[in-house]
Amino acid sequence: MSRRARSADPERERDGARSGGRGRRAVSGLWRDLAIVVAAFAAAVGIAELAGAANLGVAFGIGQIVFAVVLVALLTRG
Repeated sequence: MSRRARSADPERERDGARSGGRGRRAVSGLWRDLAIVVAAFAAAVGIAELAGAANLGVAFGIGQIVFAVVLVALLTRG
């Protein structure tokens, strides 16, 4: 089967199946989720610093808590 015929198969496109792995949708979803948790961590650290955290360690601690909450939310969504 030619490459063009394989990519035009609607059954394969809908499942995101490829001949050797999970497909591009799974990989792009992983990068999107990673970007979300990193952005949440960075935003929480920045907000904690602006709000007057005693030091950078406290701000990072708050960032870790937010990171964990966002990660759990991403893992438990359907």
